[in-house]
Amino acid sequence: MAVTRTAIDLGTSDTKIFILGDGIVLSEPSVVAIDTAEGRIKAIGAEAKKLIGKTAENTKTVFPVFEGEVVNEKLAANMLRGFLNKVGYRQGFSSTAAVAVPCGADLPLLKKLRRATESAGVDHAGFIETPVAAAIGSGIPLSESSPCFVIDMGGGVTDIAALSLDGIIAGVSVGLGGKNTDAALIDFIADAYNLQIGLQTAERVKMQIGSLFENDLLSTVVNGRDLSDGRPRSVELRARDVIVPVKKYYDKIFEIAVSVLSKLPPEVSAEIRHKGIYVSGGSAALAGLESYYRAKFNMNVMIAENPALCVVSGLGSLMGSPELMEKLTLSEN
Repeated sequence: MAVTRTAIDLGTSDTKIFILGDGIVLSEPSVVAIDTAEGRIKAIGAEAKKLIGKTAENTKTVFPVFEGEVVNEKLAANMLRGFLNKVGYRQGFSSTAAVAVPCGADLPLLKKLRRATESAGVDHAGFIETPVAAAIGSGIPLSESSPCFVIDMGGGVTDIAALSLDGIIAGVSVGLGGKNTDAALIDFIADAYNLQIGLQTAERVKMQIGSLFENDLLSTVVNGRDLSDGRPRSVELRARDVIVPVKKYYDKIFEIAVSVLSKLPPEVSAEIRHKGIYVSGGSAALAGLESYYRAKFNMNVMIAENPALCVVSGLGSLMGSPELMEKLTLSEN
C-alpha cells in the first residue's frame, strides 16, 4: 500500500505541514474558534485568527498549543485533522509523519502528541527535536564529528542547542518567543502613549516596524482605545520608538544562549567558535537581528534564508531519508 509521508510543525503560533512529493502545503495560525453555546468548532487557522478580539460572548478563540505544551489535546487533534483535510491528506493511504517537538521533550508530552496525531488520522508519528530539524532545514553541514549551534525562535518556544548528527549535545527549550514581543509592545504602548491595542495590532507593529537598528526610519500608524476616555485614537510610531520592548525577548535569548555555550566541552566550543551561530524560526526575521547578535556574541551569526520554514523543511528532508529519520527519532521508552 502507498504511504503518505508528512512532516508536521505544530507550533504555538503557526502549524506548518509538508507532504513528501508536494513540499510545504500549509502554513496557518494554530488557533481554533469555538461556539461555546453549541459546543462546536466554528473555524480553524487563518479564519479563526480573524475572529480574535472581535467576537461576541458565545465565540471563544483558543490556542490548543502553548509554549510547546499541548494544553487542549482534543482541540489540538481537531485542529490538526482540519488542517490535514484542507490539504487532501490520507485519501485511502497509510500515513506516517515526522513531528517536531521541543528540545528535551518529556514522555508525557510525546504521549499527548501521539494521541493527538493518531486522533487526527496519522497512523504513525516519529518525534524529532526542533533544533535538529531546524539545522537540517537550514542546510547546515552536519556530521557526527562536526557540531553546530542553533537558536530556533518560534512564536511561543525558543530552542537553543549544540548538536551534531548524533543528536543534541547540550540544549534547552524555553517558553519564550515572538508572542512575548507582542505582549511587551502592548504594555509599552499602553504606558508610553496611554493607548490600548490588541494582540493582532501588536503583531502588525512588530512585523511592520520591529527593528534592532538603532536609527531605523520605518514608521506606522497604530489604532487603539484611549485609556483615559475609552475613545478610538491613533498614534504614529517609529521603529526607534519601540526598540526597547522589541529588544527584551532577544536580549533574554542571548543570555540563555550564553549560558548553554558556557557549559559545552572545550572541543565543541572551539568548533562552534569557528562555524558561528545559526538562527532560525519565525522570530528570527526581525530586521537587524543578524548584526545585533554578531556584536553581542562576538562571533559570526547567520540567519536562515526562510527562517520560519526551516523546521518543517528539515522534517520533510528527514522523511526522504528513512535511516537518518530512524536515527534521530526520539525514543518513547
